[in-house]
Amino acid sequence: MTIHIDEADPCAAAASLRQVYVRLVAGQGAMEVRFRAGSNGVERSVRYHSAHPARLLTVIRGFEQECAKLQGHGPRRFALSAGGMR
Repeated sequence: MTIHIDEADPCAAAASLRQVYVRLVAGQGAMEVRFRAGSNGVERSVRYHSAHPARLLTVIRGFEQECAKLQGHGPRRFALSAGGMR
């Protein structure tokens, strides 16, 4: 299965790639993703296999961060509290 993604819309790209990720984790085999970017429409393609879903998840998180920036949300932050449990 091949999915075409426009990098100019990171929110739609993240949603489409999330579907690909779910299919890969479910064991539905290799997926090919085609990216089109830039004003000249340069196209790249990547083939993801069930052996490396973590790589795909990294790409998804990148698009989700870009989507959050476009929607005016700041970066996700995680804090560790000082001290411990008694």
